[in-house]
Amino acid sequence: MTSPLTDHVVLVTGSSRGIGLAVAATLVARGATVALHGRDRGKVAEVCKGLDPARALPFAADLGDPEAARGLVREVAERCGSLEGLVNNAGGGRAVAFRGLTLEQWQATQRLNLEAAFVASQEAYLVMRKQRRGSIVNVASLAAHGPGKWMGADYAASKAGLVSLTRSLALEAARFGIRCNAVSPGFIDTDMTAALSDDVRGRLGIPLGRLGAPSEVAAAIAFLMSPESSYLTGQVLHVDGGLFMQG
Repeated sequence: MTSPLTDHVVLVTGSSRGIGLAVAATLVARGATVALHGRDRGKVAEVCKGLDPARALPFAADLGDPEAARGLVREVAERCGSLEGLVNNAGGGRAVAFRGLTLEQWQATQRLNLEAAFVASQEAYLVMRKQRRGSIVNVASLAAHGPGKWMGADYAASKAGLVSLTRSLALEAARFGIRCNAVSPGFIDTDMTAALSDDVRGRLGIPLGRLGAPSEVAAAIAFLMSPESSYLTGQVLHVDGGLFMQG
């Protein structure tokens, strides 16, 4: 039986570890050719060997410079001959008190989490518009939908901007057969949450009573990338064990 993602080329930014790697592995398993991305091409190439070297391809760019995202998308589209999907997963942040947040920190977070995703989406949009099809998925965060009490204001603002960008692009691109959606993960078992003590984890109040697995976020993204979600655009899926509904 043919996989629904066979003949699809998908770029997943920030995919050498964590959620991004889980997304790449899931998409490869479902038949897609996946462009994995990181800052170090050699390290990304090693990750690709652990997947499927024929359909997991390494690319490198430092998205701390948003303009590098444009070259990355172009390189993938030119090398692979098309681009059916883009997952804007690259990002970062840390808990910083508002009073101690510097303008330089704020700007660096916006460049990586929001501006690079904007540039990558804009370039992918141009490619997909010619093809009259495509799917873009932005990895936002639970922090995008509230005061960002677990992360800094810079991180929360960048992810809120990503949600807004998702809806703006979805509205404009729909007539060209291009969909744009977002996923907002809650507390996922990755490097970012590894330092949380059992006591802190217990006090998070997650209704399902545990942290999520990267594979669970990846499954939601793979759904949004597939024809099975062909009537969804401008949506945000919360993959957070029910934490969002707690307010």
